[in-house]
Amino acid sequence: MQIERTKQSVKSSLSGFLFKIINILSMFLVRTVIIKRLGEEYVGLSTLFTSVLQVLSLSELGFASAIAYAMYKPIAEDDKPKICALLNFVKTVYRIIGLFILVVGVAIIPFLPHFINSESPMPSDVNLYILYGIYLFNTVISYLLFAYKSVLLAAHQRLDVENNVMSFCNIAMYAVQIAVLYVFRNYYVYVVFLPLCTIAINLLRSIRVKKIFPEYVCSGTIEKTEKKGIYKNIGALMGHRLSGAVVTSVMNIIISANLGLILLTRYGNYYTIIVAVIGIILIIYSSITAGIGNSIVVDSVEKNYTDFKNLTFMNVWMVGWISICLLCLFQPFMTIWMGEDKLLPFSTVILFSLYFYLWRFKDMINTYKDAAGMWKADWLKPYVVTAVSLVLGLILINVWGINGTIVAVIVGVFVVSMPWETHVFFKLYFKMSPTKYYLRMIIYTAIIAAVALLTYYVCGLIGGTGVLSLALKFGVCVVLPNSVILLLSFRTLEFRWLTVKIKQIFGKN
Repeated sequence: MQIERTKQSVKSSLSGFLFKIINILSMFLVRTVIIKRLGEEYVGLSTLFTSVLQVLSLSELGFASAIAYAMYKPIAEDDKPKICALLNFVKTVYRIIGLFILVVGVAIIPFLPHFINSESPMPSDVNLYILYGIYLFNTVISYLLFAYKSVLLAAHQRLDVENNVMSFCNIAMYAVQIAVLYVFRNYYVYVVFLPLCTIAINLLRSIRVKKIFPEYVCSGTIEKTEKKGIYKNIGALMGHRLSGAVVTSVMNIIISANLGLILLTRYGNYYTIIVAVIGIILIIYSSITAGIGNSIVVDSVEKNYTDFKNLTFMNVWMVGWISICLLCLFQPFMTIWMGEDKLLPFSTVILFSLYFYLWRFKDMINTYKDAAGMWKADWLKPYVVTAVSLVLGLILINVWGINGTIVAVIVGVFVVSMPWETHVFFKLYFKMSPTKYYLRMIIYTAIIAAVALLTYYVCGLIGGTGVLSLALKFGVCVVLPNSVILLLSFRTLEFRWLTVKIKQIFGKN
């Protein structure tokens, strides 16, 4: 069966956007309440524990992605026994993963104090080990319950179901957490609702999946040759997941150990905005990955290359515009949200904006690679990126502080990751040189850089630091860069394709 790619992508994207908007607003509100009611060091502890457990969750090793990829073909062929066998396999592996995270998580408890700078202020009313235990339980319980059923939703391009369940549960959790913070002003009472929400999400997900896909049950076994192929994909994905963890989690641990919880919190305030934006973008990528995978199975390489160019144009426009917004609006927003005393230098804003652009402008290649299951081709790359970023981060944090960690990641992404994965993808899938792609990306980037400078200059003409000033600057960021990009691209084939897709989405012929 052929998945209705555009319809399902739009459906998943809309529900994903709703979930992310809810999550972003609630996340900002909860973070603000914690800092105002308890203190910055509490948010720093939360960020640290979350980062440590995200590293432990690497034991998942991209297993869900490998299984979702393995399901594309049996779904297209309507092979229900094969899908049931794969579901049974992922259930068993997830149980093992959960137990592994539990054992390793308990084993590192004696080392927790070393993850925090000894001169950093610590909350006096919480026990480091009890708090960590709650976060560990929250991570483990999902693997031991019904997290494996989300693979079915991803493979069938029904992420709208997952998003709706998480939206409902998170709204309830955040509302209760904010209430208890105001009433009890106790961090333990706040944290205990994290695992309760995780349990609720798993139960509701299980009920919905059973209703939508009653024909799929955990039964049967997959052949040894197929299992071997999945393990090979997991082996390749392990490195890619490791590299991602360095970008997000390990750098947080380095900052906490070297600079302390308060600077980690202030860094996290900025990074939270970037993560929120990335989360929205990833909704689009996740929503179209299964459709691209289906297209790779049923369409020609030439058709997929045309789609790739069109989607790349859309992606660079979106990522470039967001990068411009970050450059122009970061400091005005942070001044209103947290106050001038909690701002990081503007040099950090520049690096964050550059980091975001270089990290995300190549995401369409990664989306196609995931959809095509091309994880083994550049299996060594993430290890090199990890080594470069980690070593540079440890060195540069002592030279440039937080800026040093961002520079380290930028070097790893731009100097190592981008050219490596681009070369491999074009050589093995499109079977052509990536030279034209590089030239196109250089032109796109030059345009974005020029528009960024123009937009920043115009925003600088708007005085003040209040809400009205921020709103006016945001208006400039919406109108000016998009108008310039529109004028420069409206005659291109990529723009015409984008126009057609927008008309299809809104039901216009």
